[in-house]
Amino acid sequence: MSEERLQETAKLQQVLASTVGVAEHPSGLATVHATARGELRAVYLHPALLNQGHVAVGQVVAETARLATSAAVQTSFNEIAKSLGDGVAMVVEGIAGDAPFRAGPPVVAPVAAPAPPPPTPARRPRQAVDDDDEDAFFQDPFGRR
Repeated sequence: MSEERLQETAKLQQVLASTVGVAEHPSGLATVHATARGELRAVYLHPALLNQGHVAVGQVVAETARLATSAAVQTSFNEIAKSLGDGVAMVVEGIAGDAPFRAGPPVVAPVAAPAPPPPTPARRPRQAVDDDDEDAFFQDPFGRR
């Protein structure tokens, strides 16, 4: 029985090391793949997000990464419960804190609309210049000899 438990533990370590959570931002502008440690494996951005400025991109990526990490942590808790039983999973939750999806829904801020471009200064109309000697600049040097 103890050898079986050792095999389950070794298998669990491999599963936990390869667990990746995937989350899509509620706005649909970003998708992130992350590990339970918070390591980002892949980030996919919708082109419309890039038009909203660097602050919005950072906010959306950070929120989506948090959601993906929470999903990976939840998957890890589920794997612990499957491999070692609910009792051990509850002890781990007691030490590490509640499972992400048991703690409550994640709070995600709405994506702000893109900032309007700065106003362009009004141009003054050009004033016509009276120049009687206009031909002096446009003489054909080869036309007159």
